[in-house]
Amino acid sequence: MAAEKQQNRWVRVIGALLIQFALGCIYAWSVFNKPLASELGEPSKSLQVLGIFATSLAGFGLFVQVGGRLQDRRGPKTIAMFAGVIYAIGWILSSQFTDNIAMMYVAYAVLGAGVGIGYSCPLACCVKWFPDKKGLVSGVAVAGFGAGTFVFAQVAQWIIDNGSDAATGLSNAYLYLGFVFFAMVMLGAQLLCDPPTGYCPAGWSPPKEGSGSMAKKHFNPREMVRTRSFYLLWLMFALSATCGLMMIGNVGNLGQNFEDFYADKNIGFDPDSQNVMVTAEVATITGILAVFNGTGRVVWGLASDKFGRTTAMRTMFLMQAIVLFGAAAFVLGKTTDETIAFWGVTGFVSLIGFCFGGNFAMFPPTTSEYFGNKFFGNNYGVVFTSYAVGGVIGGLMPGIIRGGFEWVFIATGVGSFVAFCLALITKGPKVE
Repeated sequence: MAAEKQQNRWVRVIGALLIQFALGCIYAWSVFNKPLASELGEPSKSLQVLGIFATSLAGFGLFVQVGGRLQDRRGPKTIAMFAGVIYAIGWILSSQFTDNIAMMYVAYAVLGAGVGIGYSCPLACCVKWFPDKKGLVSGVAVAGFGAGTFVFAQVAQWIIDNGSDAATGLSNAYLYLGFVFFAMVMLGAQLLCDPPTGYCPAGWSPPKEGSGSMAKKHFNPREMVRTRSFYLLWLMFALSATCGLMMIGNVGNLGQNFEDFYADKNIGFDPDSQNVMVTAEVATITGILAVFNGTGRVVWGLASDKFGRTTAMRTMFLMQAIVLFGAAAFVLGKTTDETIAFWGVTGFVSLIGFCFGGNFAMFPPTTSEYFGNKFFGNNYGVVFTSYAVGGVIGGLMPGIIRGGFEWVFIATGVGSFVAFCLALITKGPKVE
């Protein structure tokens, strides 16, 4: 029986990967940004256009709590299927209104809600099946998110480029992907189920404290939000999410920042050519970012299992701050070589993606170890509302902060350093 349970628990991970693979396309926004802005008659960096992506991230962040509460009550399979329907509707609705900005806000809100409801189902399921490898399995389960961004950014770009015209290509990309994602989520949902109450892997006993330990008390959401530990986790996640989502949502705009500089100075700029970072290269950089994002989820998850959650968080936040300050210096340097600009942007974007992925491998197991598994789906949903705040601020930041991306990078670098300082004082709640 024990061997059967051990085997069965890896099936849950396969289901989780299928679902996350589909949901991850929400991060492929940079591929849709410019063609959608063109259809809407707006600059791609305008608040009106950036707000569409921010709306989807807000829906994602806010509805994780809804999905968590529902799956705690009804199980992950049913709620994941429900999420798949909503997510697909968001994509299909987007395909019909690429020239209507108000309806695109509605479509992306629906799309984001579908991601949020579906996101917690496979994650909560895997954390419960793997109390001995919480960091690793959280990273693996959500690595599909990054992989989905990588693959479907290329697929979406290909569909857009091969439409009979720009509007048709964009509409087809939304429509076809919507049907593909529906099938993937439905299939993955069939593999999800919660373990028996009190389940432990054969031959494993939880340590008394540290990574892999069990919470001394199962906090419900109302009890959790009264603890200092919750607010520290929430603030760290919000600050780190702001950095990552700012970068993910503005790959194309960052590349355009360099192209505009070359055009103004007449340096290496041929108006009749397809210049770097403004067409298919955006999909390439977005895809590379996604690979690093997915890799970061596994690497930081393993690191947190081995060295402790907060130790891994401190390292990640400090690394993220250093990279962002380096990115600010790079942008200020205004290199006159387009190849250097391309690889420089790719490098900084990828490193931020690597750090950003770590959030999703470390905050779920930390929530479980601090507050218990009984209400994990609901509790992590409350913690995840910080992501909604980070999504809105990060998505809109380049349109709010004037003076160039260097100031955006400096602001987010400061935020990452603040998160590092908070990680120095974060620990589990006291239980009397």
